[in-house]
Amino acid sequence: MMIPTLLLLLASQAGGPVIDNLEIASYQGGLIEIHGHGFGAPTPTSSLLFRSGSQSKSIPSNSPKILLWNDHVIHMALKENTPSGKLRVSNAAGISAAANIEVFAYDWFNIAPTPGTNASPLSIAVDNAQRVWVNQEFQLNFQRLDLSTGVVTGLDTPKPPGPGPFASTIFSDHQSQTSVLGEGVMVDPLGRIWFTQGGGSLYGGIHENHSRIVCVLPDAPGGLEFRVYNVPNDWNEVIGLTWDPTRNWVWFAQGSLSQGSRIVGFDPELIPWDNQFDFSTSLQHQVGEPGLPSDPVFHFFDVPNPGAFASHLIVKSNGDIWFTHFWGSAIGRLQPFTGGMTTYPVPAAISLSLPSIFVGAGPWQILEDPNGDIVFNEFFDSTITRFDISRADDPLTMQLDVNGLNPGMTDRVVPRFNRRREALHSIAYDLEGRLWYTLHTENETGLDASVGYLTPDWRHMTRFSPMDKTAGVGAWSAAGIALEPISGDLFLAEFWRKRIGRLKQVSELP
Repeated sequence: MMIPTLLLLLASQAGGPVIDNLEIASYQGGLIEIHGHGFGAPTPTSSLLFRSGSQSKSIPSNSPKILLWNDHVIHMALKENTPSGKLRVSNAAGISAAANIEVFAYDWFNIAPTPGTNASPLSIAVDNAQRVWVNQEFQLNFQRLDLSTGVVTGLDTPKPPGPGPFASTIFSDHQSQTSVLGEGVMVDPLGRIWFTQGGGSLYGGIHENHSRIVCVLPDAPGGLEFRVYNVPNDWNEVIGLTWDPTRNWVWFAQGSLSQGSRIVGFDPELIPWDNQFDFSTSLQHQVGEPGLPSDPVFHFFDVPNPGAFASHLIVKSNGDIWFTHFWGSAIGRLQPFTGGMTTYPVPAAISLSLPSIFVGAGPWQILEDPNGDIVFNEFFDSTITRFDISRADDPLTMQLDVNGLNPGMTDRVVPRFNRRREALHSIAYDLEGRLWYTLHTENETGLDASVGYLTPDWRHMTRFSPMDKTAGVGAWSAAGIALEPISGDLFLAEFWRKRIGRLKQVSELP
């Protein structure tokens, strides 16, 4: 038994098959792509060796399951009941090292229709009661999926009577109740749901255009309750928000290309909420200059680059706020009330899309890595970047070096990304420490948008086969992604198909 194994190992070392992507993932009914070299041409002696638990099988290279086999690439179709497992390439020259094959079941829940709108799901969060909360495009409706029943409910957000706070000039210069740009949704430690209404429309009209921060109390004594915090100033263009456990505050990012980017924090127990605010009334008395954290005002901190378009943010355990400059091609650190603001530039864009050519890589969402580093995605470049937190005070990381790189940043580029037509929209960690991403495209069928993840050691980055092959109307394209904290399932905002997708990992066989 040992001699053939040894011979195969020696043959592999002498030029046998080598798999480059040793972490491979896809969904049941999709396909897996094996990349490497030395696979050779299909022959009666070449095959794939698949093992799941105690069960194994050999799949000949001429099997109908093999859609492509050449010296560098193999494509294999997965059955609807395929489990996870290990896979090797075998031919006359030897047997490759084993690749880890992670397989996921995929299903979905249709979004409840919103009368008068075709808005799509945008950002998503899951609470500890197994409810999925979805912030829709234009924020005309808020969605709740109850996983215990599988029912999606559309929840009307409070709107002022008469002309609403959000301005639009699609047909004329008038006020409406439509918001754009708000992409944040989160669950705080008390189980309250928070989301943003962007209050920014691309127009030059005369009407004020306020943003709002909305709090949802899902288990209030009288039933579900909304609390609206109206943000001072015009054209705020609020996008992301986050919870601050060091102060019990909410922080949000104002993009505001017209008014300048700001990072804003407030204490929701002190600032009054008002679901029927009269927008002819000024809120300037609630605008606070940086000062004592106990002041009952919104604390506005100006981002040095007015065109930064601050987008998403997190709060570290030491109270520092880290955020992305979407148009400013950088990330920033705010040390409120103490140390000011620091900017860390991102290398030039590699994308070939028109926005990236003019504005750069587009840093978008931002997270804290389990080891404390800062992780963010570059929207246009389909790149995930890690910033070494130990170099936060290193002046060398506050500028690009002679090679155009930031010495504090490490990049991983999504495999096989389309530099003109794909955008990396959102990122999220799962229970195993894998960093997931979603790809967004135009509403055009036949594109290869999908999801994937980066392994915790950052050595391997997967990409699923095109999710467009799953049943549905319109192109498959995902925006937000969130983890269900109990089951470990991942939920996706299927933007064009107007669904909530679910990925559930399939275990190996016993």
